[in-house]
Amino acid sequence: MLSRTKFRPRYCAAIESLEDRCLLSVSHHGFGGFGGFGGGWGHSSAILYSQAPAAVQSGFTDLATTDNLTLLTDSTTVYLGNRGGVETYTIDITANGVDNRLTVNLAGKAVTAPTSTSTTFGALTNAAVSTELTTIATALNLTAPASTDNVTVITGSDGTQTFAYRFASTGRHGTSVTLDADGNPVGNTRLPLSVFSKTISDALVNAAPVGATPLTDTSLVTVKTANGVTTYSAIFTSTGTVTTVTVDNTGTLTSLPTTTIVQFSTIPTAAQTEIQTLATAKGYTGTIAGTQNVKAYNEANGTTVYSVRLPVSKTGNSGGTFTFMIQVSSDQSGNPTVPPSDGGGEGFGFGGFGGFGGGFGFGGFGFGGGGCSGGSSGSGSSTGTTTTSPAGVIFRRLFGF
Repeated sequence: MLSRTKFRPRYCAAIESLEDRCLLSVSHHGFGGFGGFGGGWGHSSAILYSQAPAAVQSGFTDLATTDNLTLLTDSTTVYLGNRGGVETYTIDITANGVDNRLTVNLAGKAVTAPTSTSTTFGALTNAAVSTELTTIATALNLTAPASTDNVTVITGSDGTQTFAYRFASTGRHGTSVTLDADGNPVGNTRLPLSVFSKTISDALVNAAPVGATPLTDTSLVTVKTANGVTTYSAIFTSTGTVTTVTVDNTGTLTSLPTTTIVQFSTIPTAAQTEIQTLATAKGYTGTIAGTQNVKAYNEANGTTVYSVRLPVSKTGNSGGTFTFMIQVSSDQSGNPTVPPSDGGGEGFGFGGFGGFGGGFGFGGFGFGGGGCSGGSSGSGSSTGTTTTSPAGVIFRRLFGF
């Protein structure tokens, strides 16, 4: 996500996926590159400036004025993004042969790309991080970090920091882990219970269903960071049932992101109004039926995005009529957006204006977050717990849910 950053258009290129490397996981898989909106379906990922929320328009005006750029018009294109739990809005202004891209969030605040700096393990001033790295090394039987080993510090535009470290390895792949400033593992990985904070481990242990096999220090906990929220899930087994318990970093029972199908008439009125307005602007001529299916992406962070796919007919240059599908989306408050690209979404979409939550990828492909639904094939679910059949848990273990 870029703000007040200038580029020369002729050098724009596609951002490629990380090749067999791991940034936010201790597994050996990359995370699918930076591009993509995750919703698939050829999503309509742009609106007009006049359709943007008032705070977004105000933020753009302030940035454009500060950078002495041409004033925006109602027809200026605004590109939509949604990554890391942040809905973003980006405009592209060319002035004096230079491409200027401005990105703001829903509050109209400038959003910039995370910065990456390097330090050494010995120079770390964050005791929680250094202690946790040593704890993980012991639990996984890895070589403990040396004082001269590099640690990458990633700082977000909001000032939050994460710390990435790759443990020494004699094989082709090292083991990498990323921690937040409190020393909690983040990203997408599985680690033994013993490496987690007492708050997280006690919450998981104490949530054991009656009759289930208790967790031990070596029980694996699944870490998943999606839409700006990190969750920790443990699996309990008992006769005929398997229960997954999920907590956040405070030890509070919580749920994973979900994707469900609902009817248009059941979604919030603000979202109905915005979706109808966006669809009409994209050429849809009807009134959306109350029975129209809507994909509801619950990001598990307080935001739900509602997305509708509708047919639009156009007349070609030859006079013939053709029909294509559009997809428009709104959050529960009626703000235009796109489905989340790092959790709760599904499929794959063209990279387009992908990147860090609406940065710029120009082409390429990006894979969506693959929503981890809380649905089950057993007795059902409630906040923080999901009960499945044995076959269900095999699927979850195979795919890391």
